[in-house]
Amino acid sequence: MKILNALKITLLFTALAISAAVSAASVELADSHPVDYTVVKGDTLWGIAGKFLKDPWRWPEIWRENSQIQNPDLIYPGDRLVLRYKDGQPYLEHLSGRERAVRKVVKMGPAVYIEKLDNAIPVIPPQVIMAFLEDRQIFESRNLDNLPYVTEGVNHEVALGALSDMYVRKIDGAPGARFKIIRMRGALVNPKNKKIIAYETETLGEAEMIRPGDPAKLRIIKSHKEITQGDRLVPAVRKLTLPYYHPKAFRQPIMIDILGAVTEMAEYGAGDVVTLSAGSDQGLEPGHVLQTMRDRGVQRDPVTKQKYRLPIERSGIVMIFKTYKKISYGLIMSSSQGVLVNDKVINMD
Repeated sequence: MKILNALKITLLFTALAISAAVSAASVELADSHPVDYTVVKGDTLWGIAGKFLKDPWRWPEIWRENSQIQNPDLIYPGDRLVLRYKDGQPYLEHLSGRERAVRKVVKMGPAVYIEKLDNAIPVIPPQVIMAFLEDRQIFESRNLDNLPYVTEGVNHEVALGALSDMYVRKIDGAPGARFKIIRMRGALVNPKNKKIIAYETETLGEAEMIRPGDPAKLRIIKSHKEITQGDRLVPAVRKLTLPYYHPKAFRQPIMIDILGAVTEMAEYGAGDVVTLSAGSDQGLEPGHVLQTMRDRGVQRDPVTKQKYRLPIERSGIVMIFKTYKKISYGLIMSSSQGVLVNDKVINMD
């Protein structure tokens, strides 16, 4: 077993070395790529990149900003992308379209046009990840126990929903202050040493302070799930907007694990969100792109009847979209086979 584990690690580090060696290779255009593309509503940057490139995360390597366009790194419906070449290398020219949403700010002096950034096409489908930006939260210590908590409804109810009034202990805030109601989903465990890395929570609803005190009286203004005794509260933040990600390969050698996913399934694929065992402490940032590797294990040779180890194969591509110190959320952008919990995640080829 020790020999097999050593071989497994050796193969993975060999993959890392190969990734580093080929990372500087020229970008490859996709088969049947367009030479001129007009952006339409509903497009994503990743999807457009996939029309031009075999490796969509290498988009920045062929992108040429147009200095005549305000916010040239943002793309809007109606914009044109034209494939050109210089010294034999492809690049994309960005031409502003007539459909760009602008609004004119009238002031003394030259007119100023300000583009509405929220009309720019997103890098990835926003509906897939907004819940993780707004409703999921990672606590990297057990300080979840120190948060304010629900004791009961004002009429002694133990199961509460929208418009219910409830008592909460150890909470500070003025009347009208908003709070998210959360519940711990479970611990995230390092598969190597079985130590807890962090705790994941989900948002159950939102409450408003009615009367400060201990206990304080709060009203549940919306709920997604039943709220019960012991559920915790944290200050609510203003509604988030989808960050504009810049996909890029992570260059520092890395080998981490898939810890799990929100939905419990046998395997995961494109469009699923997974939790990874590394974060900002390891240099990961939103936009970093990595590949997942499937260890196919040991099989018995049908001829010799002896056991042999199958090659480790890429199972998918994942893009980081939210990081904590030791944990990250990643979206599986594509998969050639099922991605499993405990699969390894390494640098791109």
